[in-house]
Amino acid sequence: MAGVRLIEAVFPLRQVSLDSVHEKNVRHGHVSTLHIWPARRPLAASRAALLATLLPDPGSREARLDVLERLAGHVVKVSAAAGDRMREETRGGILHWGRDDEGEIARFRVEIRQAFDGRAPRVLDPFAGGGAIPLEAMRLGCEAVAADLNPVAWFILRCTLHYPRLLAGETRPLPAFALEERDFLQAFLKAQGMTNATALREELARFGHGDGEAVHVPALPLEVAPVERADFAWHLRAWGRRGLAAARAALAARYPTYAEFEPVRRKGRRRATPQIAVRYRSRPPTLLERDADGQVSVAALNAEFDSLYLEDEANPRWVAKPTVAYLWARTIRCGDCRTEIP
Repeated sequence: MAGVRLIEAVFPLRQVSLDSVHEKNVRHGHVSTLHIWPARRPLAASRAALLATLLPDPGSREARLDVLERLAGHVVKVSAAAGDRMREETRGGILHWGRDDEGEIARFRVEIRQAFDGRAPRVLDPFAGGGAIPLEAMRLGCEAVAADLNPVAWFILRCTLHYPRLLAGETRPLPAFALEERDFLQAFLKAQGMTNATALREELARFGHGDGEAVHVPALPLEVAPVERADFAWHLRAWGRRGLAAARAALAARYPTYAEFEPVRRKGRRRATPQIAVRYRSRPPTLLERDADGQVSVAALNAEFDSLYLEDEANPRWVAKPTVAYLWARTIRCGDCRTEIP
């Protein structure tokens, strides 16, 4: 592709910034919820940068404004939820999360191919990380090649780019270990539309997950129960849970959990009624022993208190405090006292 490209002439920075900030607040269904990646690029910024790089500059101001309107829309001011403050947001375009215009995206795919003599361009991202750039390149009809040295990033790329494309629209039997987990199976059945409580309870009982209530459905052994089929997303959830449990059990010794005697502290949660500070005598922390699955519990330590006592969160009790991270620092010797300090 020869000549000046759109990004060399104009770029909708304001709209991209607004839509990228909005995208950071998405908590469900976004690719960022698959796995935390520290340097993840917003999809809005990746899509805009790719389109502006792949498309040629149309040459005139009017034509540029038309492309920018289709790409990023325009900025409007709307009243904020609280007070009379005004905030900016975009209208139109294909960058705002949840406002995908498939017809407009298809039109951009055609224009990109036309700019490359009728073929799909190849986009290489040698430091792909979380995969935002190659993912958007694929959505724009490009042939994407992604790589990363970090094995975690490589696995994220596999699950983000490769397997969904390979298995799109397919359903496969869930692994047996997933059917043995009651909470996973319950979430899966609800996602399939089984919202009736009685039907859900009977279906769980059919897989051997009775909850003590009177359910007159014989529980079948897992090996003869009908095998549920699920799409790739549910298989990823099942194996992710299994991998997390295995990692938790393997690393349990390096991340000890102590129980401390104190009232329950809830960050960011307002209490319905103000609680009076309770004076209590502190007790030394207790190291909690983990079970075979790497789980710990303070139930045995709190057995000395009755349920009425534990209902009031102001009453001190044993609270689990897990080790969540290690902080590493280089050290040097102080030039005056020669003490080793971080």
